[in-house]
Amino acid sequence: MICVHETKWVRKNRNFYLGLLLVFVLIGRHSANAQESTIKDSLSGYETKNRFIPIVFYLPETSLSLGAAGIFTFKKNSAPESQRKSQILYSAAYTLKNQILLYAPYEIYSHSQKYRYKGELGFYRYFYNYFGVGPRTQKDVLELYEVTFPRLEFSATRFFKKHFGFGVGFRGDYFNITHIEPGGLLDTERPIGYQGGIKSNLLALMLFDNRDNINAPKKGIYAEVIYQKSAQFLGSDFDYQKWEIDFRAFQDLGADVVLAHELWLTIATDGIPFFDMAHLSTGARARGMSDRRFINFDIYSLQSELRFPIWNRFRGAAFYSVNHIPEQRNNFKTAYQAWSYGLGLRYILDKQNRNCIRLDIGTAERKFNFYLTVNEAF
Repeated sequence: MICVHETKWVRKNRNFYLGLLLVFVLIGRHSANAQESTIKDSLSGYETKNRFIPIVFYLPETSLSLGAAGIFTFKKNSAPESQRKSQILYSAAYTLKNQILLYAPYEIYSHSQKYRYKGELGFYRYFYNYFGVGPRTQKDVLELYEVTFPRLEFSATRFFKKHFGFGVGFRGDYFNITHIEPGGLLDTERPIGYQGGIKSNLLALMLFDNRDNINAPKKGIYAEVIYQKSAQFLGSDFDYQKWEIDFRAFQDLGADVVLAHELWLTIATDGIPFFDMAHLSTGARARGMSDRRFINFDIYSLQSELRFPIWNRFRGAAFYSVNHIPEQRNNFKTAYQAWSYGLGLRYILDKQNRNCIRLDIGTAERKFNFYLTVNEAF
């Protein structure tokens, strides 16, 4: 006999989660017959595939939301079989609370995989959580602020060895905070950037990547170091530097079971706006924590995930993360430790490219959060 302890919040929203699971299953069933086209065009010289998925979802924060998502992949007919397919994910959603989310992350390979172009185009009219800055913020002290911003991210990487390369790029947001609570936490603390502003950063990166797939690797290593420097001559309202290290390792355990790990850390200097600080959680890291539960100059995060088959196109996952948020700058010994755990369900959309719909439910600090999106977290 298995006993499950339910918090009052979980009991209150049990029907909502059951409904979400039903939506997930229906989307999965629909995707088998979703609009999809594969074209190998001798005139354009490209093999392309496009999959389109309508989305309907409900969140307490957004009310009913309507939208669509798509996955567009392409590759030159003359490219070697070993070259990865380029991929553009595109999504648009509108909520009955008048929120808009338009975004298109992309990862493009060319010249026999000697070049990688990666980034995102987006426009968001949304709101975010604010608990304060640092590791000792209170989970029950929550404030929402509204924001509208376009996003432009781009990087170009040249591989000098088979899997090793260097690159440069740009990251920019025009972060227009349209409303904060008068006399509230954000208005009282007034961190850098509390009135919004332009983030305009140049970046340099170093990359090693020998994964067998970019969407759901079964083996290989991904290691990336990114350095960012704000560029006031490009309109930046801020002056700071930021380092990010992302190390991932994947191990094929056999029988279609995969063990995945990710070590991620961010270190930033004084002058960084609060909205560009390292933050937890996201849909990819520390799943289970509330969105932006922690923001800080420095954060060190480790997560592991076991991925396994269930039936047909359905797969499962079990994951955890341990996160260190230092109280003192660049001092690991003073870090507050925060844990999260969770389970996930995936429906494979494209067996060759390993694209999937992902539903994760995680818990931290006696609260539950869920994530419904496309492709694996890392």
